[in-house]
Amino acid sequence: MNLLNLPEHIRILEELLLHQDFSTSPEQLESMLDSNFREINPKGEEISRESVINWLLAKDTSLRWEFSEFDVTPLSDDLVLATYFARQVYPEGASSGGARHCSIWRENKTGKMWQLVFHQSTKTS
Repeated sequence: MNLLNLPEHIRILEELLLHQDFSTSPEQLESMLDSNFREINPKGEEISRESVINWLLAKDTSLRWEFSEFDVTPLSDDLVLATYFARQVYPEGASSGGARHCSIWRENKTGKMWQLVFHQSTKTS
């Protein structure tokens, strides 16, 4: 993938995870998460891949988040770190102060796609 397009591609994947209704295509969600995916929630607890998948499949599809300060840093030829700030903007009044996020994405050479390996969010207020 062209490195000039990589930050935009990773941002689209991050937004897709939060905004997409995966209930009709859970296999698409499964393919986006690495088989060894791990998440640390804002409380500092490790969340299983299965729990994250269940949450994404069951979430209210009208919820929306706004991203800012999005940055992608290459860690190796097939690994990148994405950092950004996100806050929930819909439904109105639902947002807290937002959260800082970091994600590690790995390019799966076999499927020629990027998969989420790790995600952590930290509430800012």
